[in-house]
Amino acid sequence: MSIFESLEGMAKGMSGGTEHAAVAGGLLEELGGPAGVAGLIQTFHQNGAGSLIQQFANGQTQPTDPNAIENALAGTGLIDSVAQRTGISADTVRSSLAAVIPMIVNHVTANGQVTTDGQPTGNPAPDA
Repeated sequence: MSIFESLEGMAKGMSGGTEHAAVAGGLLEELGGPAGVAGLIQTFHQNGAGSLIQQFANGQTQPTDPNAIENALAGTGLIDSVAQRTGISADTVRSSLAAVIPMIVNHVTANGQVTTDGQPTGNPAPDA
């Protein structure tokens, strides 16, 4: 099962699941997979949100504050890019990212594909 299939299933099970699944897919397309997630993790650290990454990696995958996600992504244009890609409003994307980014970070760090400081490990994805 791919990372997208795993996350899509989890996102659909949440309140607002259809939009969360669409945003998860749009985010992964924008990032281009685990290597892009490594860059996302590095962006969080650069924007002073490394503690959020640690929480997500340690299993705290409940949705976080959308404002914290927006601040952590400052300067990336990622929210607007995902909104354009999915046709979902930027406000909805922001809220959905607060739900899906914790799951994505937990998934790639738990599977050893990316370290919590955003370094790719070279380990293949579980479905590779």
